[in-house]
This record gives sequence, C-alpha cells and structure tokens, in this order.
Amino acid sequence: MLRLLLAALLLLHGIIHFAGVVKAFGIAPVPALSAAISRPAGMLWGVAGVLFIGSGIVLLQGSGRWWILAVLAIVISQALIVFRWQDARFGTIANVLVLLAVIAGASVWHFRSRYTALAEDTLSETRALPSQRIREADLHVLPAPVQRYLRAAGVVGTVRPRSMRIAFTGEIRGFDGPWMPFTSVQMNRFDEPARFFWMDATMMGMPTKGLHAYANGTATMLIKLLGVVPVMEAHGPEMDQAETVTWFNDLCIYAPAALTDPRITWTAVDDRSATATFTHHGRSIRATLVFDADDRLVDFVSDDRYALSEGEAKSMRFSTPLRDHHTVNGLVLPGFGEAVWHRPEGPFVYGRFTLRSLSYNE
Repeated sequence: MLRLLLAALLLLHGIIHFAGVVKAFGIAPVPALSAAISRPAGMLWGVAGVLFIGSGIVLLQGSGRWWILAVLAIVISQALIVFRWQDARFGTIANVLVLLAVIAGASVWHFRSRYTALAEDTLSETRALPSQRIREADLHVLPAPVQRYLRAAGVVGTVRPRSMRIAFTGEIRGFDGPWMPFTSVQMNRFDEPARFFWMDATMMGMPTKGLHAYANGTATMLIKLLGVVPVMEAHGPEMDQAETVTWFNDLCIYAPAALTDPRITWTAVDDRSATATFTHHGRSIRATLVFDADDRLVDFVSDDRYALSEGEAKSMRFSTPLRDHHTVNGLVLPGFGEAVWHRPEGPFVYGRFTLRSLSYNE
C-alpha cells in the first residue's frame, strides 16, 4: 500500500511540474504561476517532471533503484521552487515527503545489496566445483527409510547440488506478535555450508526487511523497519548453532541429493524415521527425519536450535511439518511447510512457508 501511495505522489508531483512548461511556452494560461518563466527554466520544470514520473514508474515495476531518479528530480525541483517561491513554495512539502521516502529507499537498496553480494560471490565460487552424479550405490550406506526417501524423491541419476536458490511466500510471527506476511529469497551452498536469506515483510503495516547470513560457521541476523531502523539483531554461539540447524533443515527438505554427503552420520530409529548428525566447525547438530507411507519427508525435528524469547536465546525443540508434495525440477518435494517451536504449554507455529521457485547449481 505504501509503495502505491508513494508512486501516486511521484506521478502526481511530476505532472504538476509540467505547469511550468505550459507557462514558459505559452501553451495555456496558468493562474497559479503569476510570474513569467523563461523557456530554459520551463524546460527544467519539464525535466523535473519527467524524472518524478520516471521514478514512479520504476517504483511500480519493482526496481529498488527508483530513488536515484527521484534524487535528481528533487534537486532540480527544489532549486526551481526557490526561484519561484511565492508561486511554488508548497511544492517543498511534496519534495520533503519524497526525500524521506528516498532515504528509506536508498537504505533498503544498500541493505539488499549486501544480500546480493554475499549470494552472488558464493555462487561464483561453487560454479568451479566438479559435478557429481548420484548413483544407486551411493544410497546403500544410508538407513533404509532414507534410501527409500531419496529414491521416491527422484535423486538417483541427478547431480548432487553444490548450491540452491529458493524463494518463498508466507507469514511469520513472534511469540507475542501478530502474523506478518512476507516474501523471501535465499541462496544455500552445500560444499562449504552457507545460507543467505533475505525477507521482505510487513510489520504493523510498515515494510520490514531482514537479512540472515551464515558462512564459515558464523551467523548473524538483522531486521530493519522500513529498511532503516534496526528492530532486531542477533549473533553469537547460539545463533551460529541455530543457523547450522536451519541450513541442514533446508538441505534435508529441498536438496535431498545432498544427504549422501559423507560428513553426515546416521542412526537408524525405525522403519519411518532416522536421525542425522552433522558436524561443522567443531559444532555438531542432530535432527530426526520422519517419512510417511509414501516415503515422503513429512517432518524434521531437532533439539539443537535456539528461539529468541524475551530478549534471550533459549534451547527449544524445533520442527518443520511438511505437506503438498509435488514435482519441482524433476524432484518430489513439499510445497508447504510450517516452522514450529515446541513450548512447555504446547506447539507454537511461528512460520508458514509456500514454495515459489527453486533452482540448483546456477
């Protein structure tokens, strides 16, 4: 909604600037502009108008760089207003509003560029890695339910993923907060575990941006209201462990061929579940994978993740029940999942994720 309102302001403000063009070239009377305007000045009024309208169009197209045109428009517009203060002074109000939006837009663009740089740099490193095709023999060392899962998912004959780009829509909430709709994009690397997650959410009606970054065994999380004001930041050993679990959760659900990784050790549980242990940078995490009668992964359960509650990280059972399995890029994968904290008073669903797109080894 705010984006549409801002776009409307930019377009309207731009159109109003053409009054200066009309006045300068004598196209029609403009009672609001009493003083004469030279043709060169009239052309500048037109340039400012075109820049404002262009920035509004770019904003509506979803580009994060709309603010660049808006900055140029504000500079020209305000200079013209100063010279025609008596007639055009109220345009300053619109310029100030656009300037505030520009500050937020530039901050979001800069914040988002951190995600883009991290993701693209990591992807470029994985492109040089050798490809390895999954063979039936690679499955034989795994527990029986995991073998059946990988066969049913269709990984035999595919290339083991070196990286994965994935996008979701959904909603998320804190323990005491309302549901917040979001869209997200992320990039995961599997040879050297890394995960970069960017989220566009709406909190209290205001755009909110979030970046999770996990690489070299270290994780950080930063959430900014309007992309400007930090409202949540987390890092430290608990965060490092939590993101290791999250990275492994992504692998198990959306990159099942990577479960043949020899760094994963397995413990058989029963015919429909198995426990995996993964060690990275001296930190070991465990998770139990649960499969249904059709050998589809339907849950991931770990006691090694931490939840942020009342300003501190608390160890809490974490699970991701899954459903709506369908074929994606030749693999049978879940289309919907929930993120659940298992509190003493009962399960608490804090996230709902619907798969939008998925690609490997770009």
